[in-house]
Amino acid sequence: MESILFIETATSGSSREAIKAATRLGYRTVLLTERMSFIKRRNEFADVAQMIYLEELTEDRIRMEICLLQQQGSIMKAIISFVDPFVSIAAQLANECCNAALSVEALKIMEDKTATRKALSEHATTPIFEIVGPTDDLEQVIHQDRDYPIIVKSAVSKASKDVYSVGNKVELEKAIKRIGKLYPKETIVLDEYVDGPQYLVEVLVHNGEMTIIAIIKQEITKNIKFIVTGYAVEPHLEGELYTKLVRAVESILKNLQVTNATCHLECRYVNENWKLIEMNPRIAGGAMNRMIEEAFGINLVEETLKLYLGFEPTLIKRFEKNMYTHYITIKSCGYLLKVIGQQQATAHPGVKEVYIKPHKGAIMMPPLSMGHRYGYVIASGDTPEEAKKNAENAASHIKFYLEPL
Repeated sequence: MESILFIETATSGSSREAIKAATRLGYRTVLLTERMSFIKRRNEFADVAQMIYLEELTEDRIRMEICLLQQQGSIMKAIISFVDPFVSIAAQLANECCNAALSVEALKIMEDKTATRKALSEHATTPIFEIVGPTDDLEQVIHQDRDYPIIVKSAVSKASKDVYSVGNKVELEKAIKRIGKLYPKETIVLDEYVDGPQYLVEVLVHNGEMTIIAIIKQEITKNIKFIVTGYAVEPHLEGELYTKLVRAVESILKNLQVTNATCHLECRYVNENWKLIEMNPRIAGGAMNRMIEEAFGINLVEETLKLYLGFEPTLIKRFEKNMYTHYITIKSCGYLLKVIGQQQATAHPGVKEVYIKPHKGAIMMPPLSMGHRYGYVIASGDTPEEAKKNAENAASHIKFYLEPL
C-alpha cells in the first residue's frame, strides 16, 4: 500500500485539497489529526483512507504511528503537512523515512518569526525589529524610546491571530501581556510599521532552482486586527516592481539555503524597496490553491506532493487570467441561523467558486483573525479591476442571518 501521510488538515482550503490531490495521484491517504470533530464527521472525509486521532501531535507520537503503519503494511512514499506548526517535522520525517531531500532547517526557520528575523537580520528586506524574551524586563522594554506605530506579534502566530498594531506605550504593554499570557515560553517580535502595497509571493524551489508560481496583491482591512479580505492575481506586474521583487525573493531563499521546499512570502513595497513582513513554509491556506489553479492552470498542492515524492514538479503556466478572491466577514456576533444568496452569487458573471464556511448554529463574530473570514468568492475578469468588481458584486448577494448571543 503506497501511502502518503498527512499531519493535520483544515476542513477546507489548500491543506484539504492536498489530500484530494494525493488520492487523484493514486496514493492511499492517511491523516493524523488532533481534532476530535473530524472523527465525529468522518463521513465528510471520504478521500481519507485512514484517519488517526492523537490527543497531541508530538514528534514521539507521530514517529510511533509511522512505525505502526509500516508494521501494518503501509509503504510511506511521502510525509507532509500543510498546517502550522507541523511543516518542518513532517519534512524531517520525510527525509528520514522516505529518502526525501527537503530543506528542513530552512523550513524550521520559516515556522518561527523570531528565527526568521534573526536569520535575515542583515538582509536588506528586513525591517527594524526587536525580540522580547519571556524573561526580559517588561518595564525596560515598554519605556524604551522608539517610533510608533509598531507591530507586535508572537513568534508562533498564524493567520493574524496574535498580531497587533500599537500606537503608544500603553498599547504596547497590553499587547505584550496579552501575547505573553497565551504563550508564556515564547518570544515576541516587535517590527517597525512599514506602509505600502502588500503582495504575497508563492514559491517552489526544486534542486535549488526557484520558481515564482504567483504574485498576489493583498487587500488588507484594518478594524480590530489586520485582516486580508482580498487577493488579486495579476499576471503582469509592472517591470521595475517585478524585477526588484524577484531579486529580493531569490536573495532571501539563497540566504536561508533553500534547495527543496515550497513557501510563501508576504512583502511590502516601501520607498521603492521590498520589505519582508513574514514568510511561511507552505502554500498559503484558504482559497490560494484554487485561485492559482484558476489563474494559471497549476495545482500547487499537487506539485508540492510531487516535490515530496521525489518527482519533478510541472510548473508551466497553461494560461494566464486575472483573478480576484473576495473574503466575507461580518460586523456582529451571533449564532448562524441561515445563509442566503449563494446561487445568485454563483450565477454572477466571471464567478469561478463560491464557498461558505460555517454551518447552521456556528458562533460568528467580527474578524479577530483570518479564521473569522466566513466564505469567499473567486472571480475572473478581462482586467484586474473587472475581476475584483465581479467578485465583490457576487459576494454582495450573500447574507448571514444571526441569532444574537
